[in-house]
Amino acid sequence: MQAHNNSIEEFLGVQRSVFAVPVYQRNYDWMDGNCQQLFNDIVKSIETGKPHFLGTICFKLYNSHERSIIDGQQRLTSITLMLRAVYDLTSNDELKREINSSYIFNSGHSIDNDYLRVKLHLNERDDATYRIILNNTHSTVKGKLTAVQRESRVYQNYRLFLKLVGDYLEKGGKEEDILDSLGRLTIIELEIQDENPQEIFESLNSTGLDLSNVDLLRNYLLMQFAHEEQTELYHEYWSKIEDSVGVDNMESFFVDYLVYTKRSDALSIGGHRSHINERNLYQAFKDYYVSYPGDDDYEKTKAIFSDMRHCAELYNSTVFLGDVNLESETPVRKKLYLLLEVNQAANCRSLLLYLLSLKDQHKITDADYEESVDTISSFVFRSRVCNGKGFNRQFAGNVMIRLQEIKDYSTFTQQFWSAITFGKGASSFPTDENFVNALINNDMYTTLRSRGTKYLLYLLEQNSPYHKGMPAYDDKTITIEHILPQTLNPEWKTYLGHPDVDNYQTHLHRLGNLVLTSYNSEMSNKSFEEKKSIYADSNFYYTRNIQEYSRWDLSAIEARTKILAKQAINIWKFPKEYQKSQPVHESLHTLDEDFSQFSYTKPKMLYVEDQEFPMSSWNEVLPVLFAKMREENEEIFSSIATPEAFNFFYHDNEEGHLEKSPDYTCAVEDVYYRTNRSAYSTLDAAAKTLKAFDKKAGTDLYSNVMFSLK
Repeated sequence: MQAHNNSIEEFLGVQRSVFAVPVYQRNYDWMDGNCQQLFNDIVKSIETGKPHFLGTICFKLYNSHERSIIDGQQRLTSITLMLRAVYDLTSNDELKREINSSYIFNSGHSIDNDYLRVKLHLNERDDATYRIILNNTHSTVKGKLTAVQRESRVYQNYRLFLKLVGDYLEKGGKEEDILDSLGRLTIIELEIQDENPQEIFESLNSTGLDLSNVDLLRNYLLMQFAHEEQTELYHEYWSKIEDSVGVDNMESFFVDYLVYTKRSDALSIGGHRSHINERNLYQAFKDYYVSYPGDDDYEKTKAIFSDMRHCAELYNSTVFLGDVNLESETPVRKKLYLLLEVNQAANCRSLLLYLLSLKDQHKITDADYEESVDTISSFVFRSRVCNGKGFNRQFAGNVMIRLQEIKDYSTFTQQFWSAITFGKGASSFPTDENFVNALINNDMYTTLRSRGTKYLLYLLEQNSPYHKGMPAYDDKTITIEHILPQTLNPEWKTYLGHPDVDNYQTHLHRLGNLVLTSYNSEMSNKSFEEKKSIYADSNFYYTRNIQEYSRWDLSAIEARTKILAKQAINIWKFPKEYQKSQPVHESLHTLDEDFSQFSYTKPKMLYVEDQEFPMSSWNEVLPVLFAKMREENEEIFSSIATPEAFNFFYHDNEEGHLEKSPDYTCAVEDVYYRTNRSAYSTLDAAAKTLKAFDKKAGTDLYSNVMFSLK
């Protein structure tokens, strides 16, 4: 490696040199603030005459004239766009020639092709826009760009520099001063020779905030190869993966691909157990790559890319890009939309990828696949209603492991049911009894929120005896109406009478009090008789049926709730032969709830990931959770279990008073916590500690803790 001080003037001004951004590099994406800061620094350098340090420009020589930019493309591109803006705004022909010949183009008899003529070459997506800017004036360039190119940061920042330079000139600044300032913009020019470029890149960006896991992975997988091999791998595989899943979904795809490939989300980081997720994706994929069989890195990378490209093509059917028109989607795509987007069950995508691969291999039929989607949807929604854990990535991996054992796929549906009903406790498939009990006794509008409640009511309507003429699910006029209004006016209070007025909050958000309408704003606090007449013209069957009730009170809500709950088990199905006897949990709770509601209660069961811990008091909760964190990563737990981090941890004094006290338990060496705490303070301490631990360890324990009450 060779490093020496230089200036942008000397670096860009080298004749017969090409600066190429490799195909694997991310797009140019500096925002307005970055460009504004760069220009402010240049103006300050002009005003003070002092140099300004721009950082390190790292490159590797391909040949005598071509430099591959490993790190620094954002700065080089921004400076070149600024120089082009100066070129377009100045009327000084000599200055124009200097900008072109020194910084934007190469010239001379040895420059015999267009590639060598242009100094800076961006990646493929940006270079086309950049070339149009070079070949037009600022007044004509917009008309030559596509709509997508006009939205690119290359064009947007070019326009910004036109404004910044223009404002500077209007205030009396000189174009020549901007050009002269390039000699005061200093850099460290770092040329890589025999070193591993990926290691250098990671070191340079170890404190950066702007590189995503996908950026790092792309560089990790492609940077190690020669230019021709990089280009082949990028065009043949990487860009096609991006096209299949969408640039914004690449991170999710990589996570799901790893879980699908490994049949597990387990990950070891520094000898500590963790779970594959978006935060530790880079490390997880590097571990997978290193363990992949093969000695030839190029062939190994090609094999992994080939498999990922094929999986991305399958995964494409689970991805929804841009605005979705459900009316034009296939039936199975509609089901996937409701599962993945409405019910936000992204953690089951790895399992869906596995099922798609079985279908692609003709091991299962289209009908088998669609029925599996229905089964997953039932599990996910029943779990939401019952406050269960539903799908996490490890659960998906466990299902795949069980499906791998199948020898005869002619009975796939039955075997899929067996595989997906293995879970226990909070991970179990809620039985009909659990499901109906939750639908009847829980506040559905509170549990499912607006979007989930609309999904519940819409599918009930869709499966009603008369569902023709219903608007599409994504019709924006559909709203949820509380028949018994959320605010009782005097007329409603008189109508209900006592004790219903005193107890109406207990039934307000129950399933039986909710209907779908297309005219919620008209309802307000209308009387029940007025609402009935409006409901009579509804396109929704169960909404129209409200007219059959002569009176609307708490008993009517209870009766209608039971009717709809019994209908729901026929939509979100769970065949009786696979249902195991389970205790009916009145409710499962998470750490996202209001802890004050648990005063004067006792816990019955604590669920941590796939483990169950019977509880007799709140004193037992923190010891279990702290032990779990120590098991995952004792070093990180020790770093957060301190009085400096949280006021519920205490250092013991020299006499060891806390060690001798029955009310205190040792968290880590010399640090204690009080176990004799209220429900509120226990859960508050648990939530704060778990969040801090997850942030440092890259785990997801917080969202995988649940509990039930006695």
